[in-house]
This record gives sequence, structure tokens and C-alpha cells, in this order.
Amino acid sequence: MILAIMIGRKGSKGFPNKNIKKIFGKSVCEYPIIAAKKSKKINKIFVSTDCNNIKKITKKYQVQFIPRPKNLNTDKALGDHVFLHCAKFLQKKYGKKPGVKVGDSQRLKKQLMQGAKVSTYAKDGGYIAKKGKKVVKKRKK
Repeated sequence: MILAIMIGRKGSKGFPNKNIKKIFGKSVCEYPIIAAKKSKKINKIFVSTDCNNIKKITKKYQVQFIPRPKNLNTDKALGDHVFLHCAKFLQKKYGKKPGVKVGDSQRLKKQLMQGAKVSTYAKDGGYIAKKGKKVVKKRKK
């Protein structure tokens, strides 16, 4: 079983409400979930957030929510910390049931420390919005 995790918090100071901003008619937080839903390899999708708007938006995709402790909802908390929390939560939830493989949190921690990251790309109607880019460009066909 392959599990996908999407994280997003409210209270961003650099780009307030970035996860609920609309791009091409959908909130930014919807794109990774839509991509995970379309994947034939992902079996379950989990969302870790402290934002009620993200919960409302993503609920329609039948995702499951991972409760996030308050200390992971601050400016000082890194995404790496949130992913580790999620991995530990999923290990407790699924353990070592037959057919379920949840990577151990130490291996995940090592990969995150070595710079392993997941980027999100939102694509619709020939346009592509890349994380970190200021301009949304139309793709050449």
C-alpha cells in the first residue's frame, strides 16, 4: 500500500493563505491531491493541516486527516518535522499489517536531511505554475 501525504498550514507570513488561493479555478492545495488521486500507485491520501479552509477544500476528495500538534503549526516548524510526525502517526496506525509498507521514520529523516523534497506542479489548459516561480507561463504545444 502506498500512502501520500500533503501538508499545509495557515498563518504563512511570506505568502498568506497561499494554499487556498485559486489558480485555474482550483485552490493550490487541491492540485497535489488531484495528482495523487490520478496515480495508479497511491492507495490512500492523508492531509496534515491546522487550517479549517484546507480541510473543507480537501474533504471532497475523500482524504484522511492526520492531527497536527500545535508545535508543528509555527513559523519555526519545518516541513521535514511535519513529515516525520506523519510517518510516525502512520506507523502507529498501520504498523506492520500484511501488504502495508510504511517506511521507518529514521530512513525518512535521513532522506529529508539529504535534501529529498517533493515539488508540486499545477497544470491546466497548457499552463504550468511552478512552486517558487513568480510568473505563470503558457506551455508551448
